[in-house]
Amino acid sequence: MRTILGIFCLFLIPLGNLNAQYVVKSETELASLKKLPLEKVYLHGNTAVLFPGEYLYYSVYCLNAATNKLSKISRMAYVELVGEDRQTIFKQKVRLEGGRGQGDFFIPVSVPSGNYKLIGYTQWMKNAGTAQLFQDNIAIVNPYRTDQGAILRNEDVETMGTKEMPVTTMKEDRSIVLLTDSTRYGKRQKVSLTSRNFRGPLGYGNYSISVRKKETLGGKGAMNSRVFANTYLGAAKVLPKTVNDMIFLPEQRGELFFGSVVDKNQQPVADETVVISVPGSDFQLKSAITDNKGNFYTYVSKPYDAPVLLAQTLEGNEAYDVRIDRQASLSYDDLQFGNFKIGREHEQTILTRSIHNQVENGYYSVKPDSILGVDKKDPFDGGTPEVILLDEFTRFPTFRETLVEVVPNVWVKKLEVGKYTFWVREELENYENDFESDPPLVLVDGVFVPDHRSLLEYNARTIEKISILRDPLVLGSKKYLGMVVLETFEGNYLERLPPSGMAQVGLDLPAATKNYFTQGYGGAEAQLKRIPDFRYQLFWEPQLEIGAETESPQFEFYTSDVPGEYEIVLEGFTTYGKPISARETIVVE
Repeated sequence: MRTILGIFCLFLIPLGNLNAQYVVKSETELASLKKLPLEKVYLHGNTAVLFPGEYLYYSVYCLNAATNKLSKISRMAYVELVGEDRQTIFKQKVRLEGGRGQGDFFIPVSVPSGNYKLIGYTQWMKNAGTAQLFQDNIAIVNPYRTDQGAILRNEDVETMGTKEMPVTTMKEDRSIVLLTDSTRYGKRQKVSLTSRNFRGPLGYGNYSISVRKKETLGGKGAMNSRVFANTYLGAAKVLPKTVNDMIFLPEQRGELFFGSVVDKNQQPVADETVVISVPGSDFQLKSAITDNKGNFYTYVSKPYDAPVLLAQTLEGNEAYDVRIDRQASLSYDDLQFGNFKIGREHEQTILTRSIHNQVENGYYSVKPDSILGVDKKDPFDGGTPEVILLDEFTRFPTFRETLVEVVPNVWVKKLEVGKYTFWVREELENYENDFESDPPLVLVDGVFVPDHRSLLEYNARTIEKISILRDPLVLGSKKYLGMVVLETFEGNYLERLPPSGMAQVGLDLPAATKNYFTQGYGGAEAQLKRIPDFRYQLFWEPQLEIGAETESPQFEFYTSDVPGEYEIVLEGFTTYGKPISARETIVVE
């Protein structure tokens, strides 16, 4: 039985204007779109006041706006930090699995003191405007810059910086209770923490836990889940659009990319197959067909680690220009920012915290977070390629000579004047009849190569290995008899290509999923006793599931050399959508 490797074409709904997202064209289409609920996003942040050298940790909850349960609609979420000048300080993409994700951002010294807005959303949410987006106030205190006007208080003016309300005045919910083995601890002492579920199945759900020193500079803490649920109670639940409106499509199958193909007269090219690829050793290939306005669309569903996305026509037609566009942004002109302020009484606190941060960052190499590996992508989609390492053979100058002298089951065939193609011998069949009609798919460093002739004189000494798949596969509407994949030593084939005929766009990699460092002082960690410990964040668990097998999960962490009150915070939602917010305080002496 021969293996079929399928790399399928995506036939998506044609969007109208490329920069305008999708245009709703009929009442029937509108009714179908309205059946898909909108979403809400809650970000559980570890703090609302940050210094350069500190991390903003966040846990993402993407919720179905109609049921308040975790949403299975969007596969991507986006997190931004926006300044009062409405400029984005950072933007991160977060992969969602069952509505959950996580990320962090290191605050550099280049970010000035000021009031900021933490924004969270999915593309599908943007259809309801900025009111649908998660918004929380973040204050940054940067003592390394001279201009502190944005947060410096006039001594004779009473401000919100010292007079804000508590995080919440709602009646405490005791569904889940945080229990520790003591309420007072010494420096570098182990803390045992249990998140006890007293409600059985009614407490099952998804949560996150933060243990951090209580903020002494004033201002509100990070928004908790119960305040979020109350604040966004009136969020839009269905698509608030009509026929002929432009909308943002949901990213149900992965990250959405789109672009267009035009001829040299800038006229749209319809029914043209476009190959979209993420190059590299674990390359990904997709294909799409342009609509009657020359637009194409595709999703990248698997994780990627390459910083670029490519798009080119299937035949490599140089008479066409291929373009890739980006998602349109919302205007943040209507954002309302907090009014966090500092005064002279905070001078020593700021100085001490800044010194502690510098020391902690100086020892980061011995306290690193670990990035969790993702499932390795299989570019051959289950096929088993034959791999030839060229260093095991006599080297020949060109790829053409290498094929003749070294590589079995692959050869070059001249089809017509000036046109050549590689050919692969299918594993279970022969090519006695019309074998020229279906050449193999050829890639170099994950870059699709439509013109095989361009590789005939390619310097074979730069090639590390050749992988040959001898099974049929499909890309778009075209069948290929096999695949030939070349990998160079430097992985830089793309850098050597001329820019014409191919569109490239830089990719920001999604936020990495991490196991966050937890300080220890026993056994193999004894050497850390000689290292200063000025942590303000004692523990961070961004994804915790409480269920039948984990009714009351337990954790251990150590206190640091920084005395004071520390707050243990659990946030999240039960499986049926109820927000849960639990808090306890411990003292480090």
